[in-house]
Amino acid sequence: MSYNSGVEVLLNDGLNNQRKKAGYLNINDGGAETLDVAVNSISFTNAGTVPITLLGSEIPVGGTVSFDAGGAENRFPAGTFSYDSSLGILLIAYTY
Repeated sequence: MSYNSGVEVLLNDGLNNQRKKAGYLNINDGGAETLDVAVNSISFTNAGTVPITLLGSEIPVGGTVSFDAGGAENRFPAGTFSYDSSLGILLIAYTY
């Protein structure tokens, strides 16, 4: 299993002067995992050559799935997103 963490940056939403962090993970041959971070928004991209499973459904090769919690104060709880990137490459970008 290989993880390459991206740079975390602070974001200002411009409306409420709330600061958020953004980051990404590049997971190669990761197997079954659960993201243990509460997130405001998140995107999963299959950058590999085989399908990847997200929340029990497949993301096809080249596919992207995104979720938004619907507001600056809303978050998906840690542990909401489970995925299986066995034999694949999964890119995860998120704000929290």
